[in-house]
Amino acid sequence: MNDKNNKINIWIDCDPGIDDAVALAMTAASRDALHLLGVSTVAGNQTSDRVTGNALKLTAFFGMDDVPVVRGARGPLVRPVEPAEDIHGADGLGNCALPETGKNVTSESGIFYMYTRMMALPDGERVTLVPTGPLTNIALLLRTFPEVKKKIARIVLMGGSSSGGNVTPAAEFNIWADPEAAQMVFAAGLPIVMCGLDVTLKSGLYGSQIETLCRSSRRAERACGQMLRFYLDATRHEGEEDMVAIHDAVTILYLTNPELFGGRNVTVNVDCDWGAERGRTICTDESNRQSVYLLDQVNLPEFQRILLAKLKSL
Repeated sequence: MNDKNNKINIWIDCDPGIDDAVALAMTAASRDALHLLGVSTVAGNQTSDRVTGNALKLTAFFGMDDVPVVRGARGPLVRPVEPAEDIHGADGLGNCALPETGKNVTSESGIFYMYTRMMALPDGERVTLVPTGPLTNIALLLRTFPEVKKKIARIVLMGGSSSGGNVTPAAEFNIWADPEAAQMVFAAGLPIVMCGLDVTLKSGLYGSQIETLCRSSRRAERACGQMLRFYLDATRHEGEEDMVAIHDAVTILYLTNPELFGGRNVTVNVDCDWGAERGRTICTDESNRQSVYLLDQVNLPEFQRILLAKLKSL
């Protein structure tokens, strides 16, 4: 799981996305604890071209030029892409104008690149997969190259809910976007930490904190503030009136500061029918070792303090 510097090897699979952007910022600010092997993109919050371009800009903007970005699946396993422009804006980043970059994708065959990079890890090292978008790439990786499982320590994902959804009354967006892929991942037998709506709707920043970021002289703070201000206006219906849930950042803060969170063991099945319940994660309380650890508690003041401190350090 750890490299020679005792950092956690991670691979981020994302669809940036405002909260994906903050998760990448958290990663850049956590290099003392995390070793980012690479970033793969998946169509979700926006089209493949948009999210891939955003991943390139964001890794460059946050000082991660050396991190490879690869393009993964251009759409879900069995349905068309349905981007969330109303939540993330036409560009996927709340219309925040990031600097252009000359950085290019390392590979257009993201699944194969992920496989070769993970299998090349030295003996005794493994990687934690951190998916913050639909689970298409992870499902394809596990199905195409099942031997890669021996190199995966666990999956810490943003997705799902044990109660209601945010894109339909039943389903959270990432799972709803590709339920078949999600079911494949939950059934793969790997340790999973589920950072779903049970915890992410309680994990965010207040409007006043976001306005402070927008006024910052530091460019990373200011850019994240601008993105989050757009997000706040678009998602007021999701949680508290004046707090924006920064869903994807929970995955990274769980890795660096697990003491902030609490949860319970469940088994998870995904509704893959084409009715009103499509994408619902059916969570059954369980105590066996093969269960999913579902986060449902957070120390919000400490979450905010650490998130803001990490942004300030960039």
